[in-house]
Amino acid sequence: MKIKSVRIQNFRTLKDVTIPFDKVTTFIGPNGAGKSTVLRALDWFFNGKPGSLTEKDCSFGAIDEDIEVGVTFNELTLKDKEALGKYVPDGVGTFSAWKYRDVSGSEVLSANAKSYPPFNEIRSKGSAGDKKTAYNELRTADPSLGLAAWTNQDAAAQAMTSWEAEHIEQLVDAPDVLETNFFGFNSGGKMSGLFDFVLVTADLRASEESQDGKSSIIGKIIERSINRSAADAQIAEIVAESKLKQQRVYEDTFKAQLDGLTNQLNDVISIYSPGRKVTVEPAEIELKAAKTSFNVGILDGDTATAVDRQGHGFQRTLLISALQLLAQSTAAETEGVIFLAIEEPELFQHPIQAQAFAKILRSLAEDESKRIQVTYATHSPYFIEAKHFDQVRRLNRVVGEITDVTVSFATNSIVKGKLTGIINSDKVDSCLDAAASGELAEALFSNRVLLVEGTTEASVFYGIGDKLSVGHLESLGISIVPVGGKSLIPLYHAILSSIGISVYTLFDSDSGFEARANSNGKSAEKIEEERRGHVSSNRKVLKYFGQVEEDFPNSKVMEEFAVLDDQLESSINHIWPEWSAACSEIENETGFSLRKNQLLYRSATLKAGGTVPQMFLQILDKAKGIK
Repeated sequence: MKIKSVRIQNFRTLKDVTIPFDKVTTFIGPNGAGKSTVLRALDWFFNGKPGSLTEKDCSFGAIDEDIEVGVTFNELTLKDKEALGKYVPDGVGTFSAWKYRDVSGSEVLSANAKSYPPFNEIRSKGSAGDKKTAYNELRTADPSLGLAAWTNQDAAAQAMTSWEAEHIEQLVDAPDVLETNFFGFNSGGKMSGLFDFVLVTADLRASEESQDGKSSIIGKIIERSINRSAADAQIAEIVAESKLKQQRVYEDTFKAQLDGLTNQLNDVISIYSPGRKVTVEPAEIELKAAKTSFNVGILDGDTATAVDRQGHGFQRTLLISALQLLAQSTAAETEGVIFLAIEEPELFQHPIQAQAFAKILRSLAEDESKRIQVTYATHSPYFIEAKHFDQVRRLNRVVGEITDVTVSFATNSIVKGKLTGIINSDKVDSCLDAAASGELAEALFSNRVLLVEGTTEASVFYGIGDKLSVGHLESLGISIVPVGGKSLIPLYHAILSSIGISVYTLFDSDSGFEARANSNGKSAEKIEEERRGHVSSNRKVLKYFGQVEEDFPNSKVMEEFAVLDDQLESSINHIWPEWSAACSEIENETGFSLRKNQLLYRSATLKAGGTVPQMFLQILDKAKGIK
């Protein structure tokens, strides 16, 4: 079974959030939004010891409310269902459990802590006859429930449980008298060995995780990879044999002396207490076979050192390597699932190492035979892929009268719905493959985004931002994202806006394309083909923004987008001649062609004299959210 969704209430920064999970789920958002809190809430659900939470873990001092974490699972295997028994009737594809810490500090893990109120009345009846009457009355009163006809008490209970499993959103807290504890995920629980949650925090020490223990990463690897039972059995035999030999040595050495001592004592005791005797003999040897254990050390050349003597980078590399091996080792467990929750997986990693780690864990998670689920809380775009935008969960902390955290995400259906009539739904995936995935991934970490067609526009507007104050836009959390072509603007906008990021867009209508085409000697046929492409793209972008469609719109600044009537260079040459002069000066100084090194446009823009065109300043104000 795998996690389908999680609801967290009154846990630290998370007042009440419901989060869907996927094979790989990536949490992003500003510091303090609650990314790591999601992982720690899950760790409490699966591994938390009684008393590990206190009133300080309640959201913003809400100590009069329960802390609650509810998890819904899907992809249940036959073995899962056998372990869960009555909680998963035939035909039910999901299972939910809830963990509570009430206001008194008591903690309970239950699989039926929530229920559908009309069913509670049936369950509370004392006899089967009364339950049958109440059940049939509910079937008649609300046929939309689709309850099967009464056959017996167990079948009716299954029917109600099945309905509740499919309608989690309609459930409320069950009466205490109906709740039962669910001894589930810790050692010895129903799901022990079937679902293993492993949390790797940013401050986790490799020296601790390399100890051979039940809860350590190395310990889990050893448990899955090495069969200790054969060695343990042989060691037990050695211990038993040693015990017999030691006992024999004691008897041979001390028997005569102890017999003499016994007789002497009994001679004296018989005077004071006739009929009683004492015995003095060697005590039975207390020997126990120690469990086979293993140590992890580091060889640096010929020198052996402890893990905690290594640098942070190597220790993190060891942890990542161990996680990868742990994930791979589960292939032998055809029923078991390992859920890896990793906080800041990029920590102490070189970019290329972080990219490799992300790709390896994704490949393991997407391999159905491995039964792996992965989640990250990260600040790195290396752990996001454009075509998997639907697996990103963006947390944002909203500060007002009541501080709250929201979770935003974009599903494929939402994005494709926004693109209806713009991009065919069957082509969205291929468009994502063509998109600059690194640019989109970086944009997801921004507070606001200015979408532009290419690197020229990005460099110029970053340069204008620098003229206001160097690094001005970056300090405001604004990214200027080149999408690589006008036709991709609606796709980027649909994804970013769906995930809760404010987006402003700039594109050009290319009205001067024909003159450029003629100067380049293009044929009439090619020019007409280019015209159709520009007209189609312009109309689709305007349609996406709900505007009247035009072949070649004029320059204007609107609430959601701005358009230049021609390419940026052509437009800027007319309204800011000092910019063109700065470009020529930099080309002469460096020997580089700016058309081949468009990043230099940023330097040229910063160097340009004169006044920045008012339209460009308006566009930046719109990108900053200034009306």
